[in-house]
Amino acid sequence: MTFQVDIQPSGQKFALEADKTILDGALADGLMLKHSCREGTCGSCKCKVASGSVDHADSPLEVLSEAERAEGMVLTCRARATSDLVIDAPEVGELRGICVQETAARVGAIDKVSDDVAVVRLMLPPSGPEFRYYPGQYIDVQLKDGTRRSYSMATSVPVDNQLELHIRHMPGGKFSGHVFEAMKPREMVRVSGPYGSFYLRDSERPMVFLASGTGFAPIKALLEQLREQGANTRPVHLYWGGRRRKDLYQHNELLAMAAELSWLEYIPVLSEPSNECDWQGATGFVHLQVLADFVSLENFEVYACGAPVMVDSARRDFVAQRQLAEERFFADAFV
Repeated sequence: MTFQVDIQPSGQKFALEADKTILDGALADGLMLKHSCREGTCGSCKCKVASGSVDHADSPLEVLSEAERAEGMVLTCRARATSDLVIDAPEVGELRGICVQETAARVGAIDKVSDDVAVVRLMLPPSGPEFRYYPGQYIDVQLKDGTRRSYSMATSVPVDNQLELHIRHMPGGKFSGHVFEAMKPREMVRVSGPYGSFYLRDSERPMVFLASGTGFAPIKALLEQLREQGANTRPVHLYWGGRRRKDLYQHNELLAMAAELSWLEYIPVLSEPSNECDWQGATGFVHLQVLADFVSLENFEVYACGAPVMVDSARRDFVAQRQLAEERFFADAFV
């Protein structure tokens, strides 16, 4: 059985098979509904059904409450249609022209920039459709057992038809362990994407970019986008946090970029600097440094990526203590 889904206010429509989630059906039709984790845990894909009925399936109550369900709210990554639907999804128009693809890619290079971070470049097929994405979005890498791992693209566009990923070696990690212990150039992997709603909004507001660890990857893509535009006038305050100096694996490149670009301020923060590194910069938790530096974030947008505890703490504290509008805090829900 197939239902029709009408997206408002854009007026776009797509056919949705009864066994597919609303989000999967939209993505398959080239419509990029707002989303992040695609597993029902972050709430980013929450939207309102203006008319029609759905099966909420396994939508967690802690993410989508009974009261929200009664008001017509759904998690599009979990919900399935049981009738034709009209949904309110205002951001879909901003992502026109971006379609999810699945393709093979070949490992072009593996650059271990620290003892636990590798910059991996994946070569896309030389023929076939162009792989387009918004700076800030991510891909899934499919493992041999069918499981997937998500990584953000670290450049604003593919460079030499390659995707750049920043991968941290996680203890016991299936894919990251393979990257550090066995992966070789020219190895084939399968990827799909782009996914996610982490991208620059069109506004004139000043911005805080907040990253921890390899959460810097999508932030780097946003910085490149702004530099390539050539006439950016929006101030950017970039905070990058790590435990040790080596966690800031592109620190020198950022110092050079900040010296080049009048609109960029770079504030590195270490929570556990060693005596050997002779650290002269800020110390502590990175989001607390933002709180120390700003009396108000009322007129700002914040783009955050990194450890979930950092992202969640920043969202809570910036809204409660620095008057940030919650709808102007943008984040992806994975490390």
